[in-house]
Amino acid sequence: MEQKLGKYYSFVVVVLVALLHLPFIHADPDPEVSTRSRGAWTDEGLNTVQIRNYVIRGYLSMDECDNLIKTPLFGFGLVPFYKVFGPHIWVGRVLVLSSLLFVLFLFLRRKETQLFGTVLAIIGLLQFHVFQYSHYSLAEMLGVSWILLGIYLLWRYNQNQKWSALIISTVCFSLAYYSKITFVYAVAIPFAVRYLQFLSDRISEANSGRSLWKDWSMQGLVTAFFGGLFYFKWFKPNQVVFDMVQANQGEGRFDIADAWSRFSFNLEHFISVDGFAPMVWLIPVAFLLLFVNGKIKNGKETILFGLIVWFVIELHHTLLVNPPTRYLLPLFFSALAFVSFSLAEFSSQGIRKKMVLGVLVLIGGYNLSNYANSISRKSAEIETVRMYLANYDLSETTILGVWGTTLASETEARCIPIWSDFNMKEHPLQEYKPRIVFAEHNQAGSGEAFLSKGIDLEAEADSVKQFNIWRYKVNLYWMSE
Repeated sequence: MEQKLGKYYSFVVVVLVALLHLPFIHADPDPEVSTRSRGAWTDEGLNTVQIRNYVIRGYLSMDECDNLIKTPLFGFGLVPFYKVFGPHIWVGRVLVLSSLLFVLFLFLRRKETQLFGTVLAIIGLLQFHVFQYSHYSLAEMLGVSWILLGIYLLWRYNQNQKWSALIISTVCFSLAYYSKITFVYAVAIPFAVRYLQFLSDRISEANSGRSLWKDWSMQGLVTAFFGGLFYFKWFKPNQVVFDMVQANQGEGRFDIADAWSRFSFNLEHFISVDGFAPMVWLIPVAFLLLFVNGKIKNGKETILFGLIVWFVIELHHTLLVNPPTRYLLPLFFSALAFVSFSLAEFSSQGIRKKMVLGVLVLIGGYNLSNYANSISRKSAEIETVRMYLANYDLSETTILGVWGTTLASETEARCIPIWSDFNMKEHPLQEYKPRIVFAEHNQAGSGEAFLSKGIDLEAEADSVKQFNIWRYKVNLYWMSE
């Protein structure tokens, strides 16, 4: 029986984690996961609206929204799934979750990393923020999955010395920023890991038979190829939109001048928050346990190097100015993965195993308590609006507004978000001739886009219906046909 259970262990763990996500696949985003921004409430619509317009209406406009330009692989990766299952938000949610669970499965199926995968599932994948964003149709957790897969394949290369593993691992780090361009720093990880592995081999006098320069050359060629492809086939043809995004979002993101004060502020207000605070204290403990533990067994140094390098690089996010939760997800996940690895390695036998088991029970219980609270908060306010819109034929219409990209995502309407400082037209109602305009009662979500043009939506509309969505009052303006 134990042998049979061991054979299916990886499947059992993955299925159990997937089942925990099941109640949320059609639910509203959790109201506590991103308390300082609209988060997934609008971002799921914004991340997918251009691709949904493409699948439904057969056209692709790069400057209607600022998302696809930053997330090409995530966006175009949805196309075949949208064509098969329909352009629904849940399709993207399942795709993101499946990508993460696939990488977890790879770690679980290897005897050497099975314990690490198990601890990662309990401490990392069930952590409140990581758990919630793992089933949102957003690009961040897809980028995280590519990096984790790249680290796994680097370890496999260190084991089997097959060039294919090195090449594919390097591709994974490039695909991370193809998924979302802000992950561009990930391309440095494989070079640093290979160098640390080289130093480790020299110190231990291990003759790996591999040349650092040959490996770096291969990694460099692959990275340069994908970098060139991105530059010439994506950046240059869309440079005007990139410049618009850069002008709109590129300034003032990091506080370098007063780095320590910014780090301290973010640590207190954005990192040591409910759901993650206990994990912050585990990070220095994890380093201490590695020091006490000494040698890493079964050649898993490569995984350790990958997780440490990833975490150290992610520390630049601690200098962000008022970061939304999704920007901190790679930092959270890399820290949790490192802690999980350290605990798994420390848990060898006797008292150590009992100590780690105690930590897992405490942290696992903490994560599950947050899960239970999230279940109790689960709502379907977005679905209420979608059901209302389902009573109307909107297949040949246009819907404007940031909220409309999410609320009207189940219609066949052309949805276009509007911001005062990005894609606002001089006369948007005449330009787009919308049937519906969605806007918060004070238009804060769009930077007062219509008010800035002197447009009184209430005066222009035939009727207005207001919905209470989370903490926002969102008006649906029915415009004249």
